[in-house]
Amino acid sequence: MRLQLLYIAASLFALAAAQEKANPFTLPPGFMITAGEPTTITWNPTTQGTVSIRLRQGASSNLEEGTVIASNIDNTGRTTITLPEDTTRNSDYALQIVSDENPITDVNYSAQFVVESENTVEPISTPASSAAVTSATTAATSATTAATSETSATSDTSATSPTAASTTRKEFVTPM
Repeated sequence: MRLQLLYIAASLFALAAAQEKANPFTLPPGFMITAGEPTTITWNPTTQGTVSIRLRQGASSNLEEGTVIASNIDNTGRTTITLPEDTTRNSDYALQIVSDENPITDVNYSAQFVVESENTVEPISTPASSAAVTSATTAATSATTAATSETSATSDTSATSPTAASTTRKEFVTPM
């Protein structure tokens, strides 16, 4: 019983702490955006002035900088946004809302959500880029082989000719 009460109290505290952040989003569970289509987003406006909305992507603990999708909009708690059609389909997007008057302290994030899009992640290599990589690798291998051959020839000369070794050897003496 005590453990349950402690859990309930901790949950209420976490909920209250989340609400204390500036302009918390009020998006429904399962919220998603379809790229290229208008979508209404909502939040509880807790700051004065205007806000900007940024689309960010990545792990929730390490979001990329993202793209501004609405800037200097009145902080009414509601706006309609349209993501570019070329936004890549993925499930690791979040919205960031920033008070334009206090962009350092008055910042909040939505839960992560899915962006539906016909644009999917491009493959790591395409036939054209594979050919370029193969050519570059072949050129690098040839250069390495040539350098190794030249080093071998120099090493052979140094080993068989004491004169060659003495003309290329340098010694440095450190004064005491």
